[in-house]
Amino acid sequence: MRDVLAAYPPLVRSAALVALTYRTRLALWVLAGSFPLLTMAVWLTVVAEGGPPAGWSTGDFLSYYAAALVLWNLSGQHVVWEWDSDLRSGDLSVRLLRPIHPFHQYVTSDLGHRLLFLVTLLPALALAALLVPGLDYPTSPVRLVAVAAAGVLAYALGIMMASTFALLGFWSTQVRNVWMLWWGLGSFASGWVAPLPLMPHWLRTAALMLPFRSTMGFPAELATGRLDAAHAGYGFAVGLTWLLAFALLYRVGWRRGIRRYQAVAG
Repeated sequence: MRDVLAAYPPLVRSAALVALTYRTRLALWVLAGSFPLLTMAVWLTVVAEGGPPAGWSTGDFLSYYAAALVLWNLSGQHVVWEWDSDLRSGDLSVRLLRPIHPFHQYVTSDLGHRLLFLVTLLPALALAALLVPGLDYPTSPVRLVAVAAAGVLAYALGIMMASTFALLGFWSTQVRNVWMLWWGLGSFASGWVAPLPLMPHWLRTAALMLPFRSTMGFPAELATGRLDAAHAGYGFAVGLTWLLAFALLYRVGWRRGIRRYQAVAG
């Protein structure tokens, strides 16, 4: 484990340099990562025409979806496409010859791209919070630590979910379709389409127990000060439980799947 941790900084740095090299692809990723701003524009139009929902103002939507923009870029779902591509082409064989597990290779590659986004997004968000009326986040040392921890949990859970689903590629060629179905359904329970407090009661109740909220809605609500200590503790407990569950599923899936792996390319 010590050797694996020591390999992370140079691998993440290398991935960030690769991302900088392919600037056009980076620009496309930035555009794709702006989806929460489109959703925010829809809600602001609704507020302007019909008035704000109970308990939500224009500033609340601004703050929520600005935080969602950061979390959208921490989803880690791109590893599904990388896993699927390597399994189809046989390039996973090359990764298996390297001294660290393929999982860590995919994670460091993804982290390099994510950190590059965050270096740009976080200062821009901080500046916007100072200049844009209504965009406001309650700050205190405890809350900042809690939000940072929730962001780390969101990324860890997102990439563990994606990696676990990617292992289906050992048995099926429909990994991308299965993942898109899973995440399409999850988008309603995560708080991406709309903040969960505005969703129907039955969906909100189910979302509190599902993994999707931990990847977006929970950190965003925590950042905007909409959760007290009890609800924040519950959110962390749910996220950590799902993280451990997917880690176990990944471990079992890898051990069984790698026995089936065959490749003539790579």
